[in-house]
Amino acid sequence: MAQDSEDSEEELKPARTDEEILEEARERLKHCIDDSSEERKKQKDDLLFSTLEQWPANVKNDRETDPNGARPCLTIDQINQYIVQVVNDMRQNRPAVKVRPVDDEADIETAEIFQGIIRHIEDQSIAQIAYMTAGESAVRVGEGYFRFITEYEDEKSFNQVIRIKRVPDMFSVYLGPHIMPTGEDCEYGFVFEDVPEAKFRRLYPKAKYHQTDFDGMPDFKDYWFSQKKIRVAEYFYFEYQPVTLLFLADGTTVDAKTYDGPEKNIQDKRETRTRTTKWCKLTGIEILEKRDWAGKYIPIVKVTGKESWIDGKRVIWGLVRPAKDSLRMYNYVASTIVEKFALAPKAPFIGAVGQFATAGDRWKNANKVNYAYLEYDAIDVNGAVVNAPQRQQPAAIEAALYQFLATCREDVQASLGMFKASLGKEQPNQSGKAILALTRESDTGTFHFSDNLSLSIQYGGRILVDLSPKIMDTKQVIRVLGEDGKHQTANLNPDQPQSMTKNQTLDGSIQKIYNLGVGTYDVTATEGQSYNTKRIEASALFTELTTKA
Repeated sequence: MAQDSEDSEEELKPARTDEEILEEARERLKHCIDDSSEERKKQKDDLLFSTLEQWPANVKNDRETDPNGARPCLTIDQINQYIVQVVNDMRQNRPAVKVRPVDDEADIETAEIFQGIIRHIEDQSIAQIAYMTAGESAVRVGEGYFRFITEYEDEKSFNQVIRIKRVPDMFSVYLGPHIMPTGEDCEYGFVFEDVPEAKFRRLYPKAKYHQTDFDGMPDFKDYWFSQKKIRVAEYFYFEYQPVTLLFLADGTTVDAKTYDGPEKNIQDKRETRTRTTKWCKLTGIEILEKRDWAGKYIPIVKVTGKESWIDGKRVIWGLVRPAKDSLRMYNYVASTIVEKFALAPKAPFIGAVGQFATAGDRWKNANKVNYAYLEYDAIDVNGAVVNAPQRQQPAAIEAALYQFLATCREDVQASLGMFKASLGKEQPNQSGKAILALTRESDTGTFHFSDNLSLSIQYGGRILVDLSPKIMDTKQVIRVLGEDGKHQTANLNPDQPQSMTKNQTLDGSIQKIYNLGVGTYDVTATEGQSYNTKRIEASALFTELTTKA
């Protein structure tokens, strides 16, 4: 109880200064970096490995600078075919947000309008790029992100629109402590951008940008200022205010500060806290901009690959890490085979002295030039008749190396849980049922990637359902997008008390008007083929049935 009292006293303090917010942001960022630095080193190595930097630097250097001559360091790309398979499965079975009403004030038709708004926002944002970038990052290194922003419709408009934005570099995002794989339970988050000094001065002419301005923070100086670039962070965080809620006899709940009715109507009361979301843009030494964020969530969504918890710390990985050792073995064995071929001497001709006198120049070049025939002297220097010169067999490459190469390939597939059948490679004498079973096993082994992306898109849908009424807060006609890709319009009136009303117009038609702020709506994500794909498949099926008939 003492702690609660301290918290309440702290919350009743006046608004914090910029310096207090900045100090809090620096402390929280340091916590994020310290907490994830070890894991992010592994993730960066995973990313480099998937982009074909697969040899450890010291081993590669030793082989390339060998005093006896450079040795091969081959990189055989065996991993990206599996990454592409998982990512393209996501593309073919794109998750879609479905909105449904929860309470009595919500309306089914309004839920459909919400769905149309979300589709329209996704369409205008080209959200598929944002989703797939985050999904592919989760497949490669174990986590990815997409985010939401609000911006003016155009340079001359005061209307704001919501956009879903791609985060191409997952290392530019830090979320505060969280348990959920989507990051929805975090209390704060950062998104970073390295801005060239000239651009920074143009955008923020009154801001500090000299290197000496950062000298007062030695622990963070290199992080915020390097190579004529200044790191700018968007910082989202929550602030809380204490509230006394009253439960009235008519079943409604009101804030005690706004209630002016009789005491007898109050059935119960309790202390709670309201939460507002704040946004600011800052460097390590000052705040550049700040304002309230309209929604109640941190608008950064995390997509997780595979995770585990060890000693209270999250360990995250994707498709690459389990297969790295097998892939390194494959590269090493392939390099060894090539090296043996390169070092094997050219197979010479063995013959008696004097047999190579005729056409001697042709015999000297026989290992370089493909002659149609070679002539030899059948009598040696002693006058004896001898057989024709014979080419010696080249040194054999051990069969064990080829067998081990195949074993390494199988180890890769076992590490990933993906087998040849899932990549379209059929084995001889293998039944269709067996191929289907292997394909299903491979799909099951990587299903957590697409499922986690669905969970993240579902959370993104909740953010949009919360944010849309607060951005579309005036009477207006908006565009919504149907499942079939056709645009429609909807009339919004945030002042009407119902979620949907029907009015008869002068021509006798019925006009529906919606208030997105009334009622509670929930969001789910469904995974399946796109509307166009289903339409094409249905058309093909009907054509086939007609032909057979």
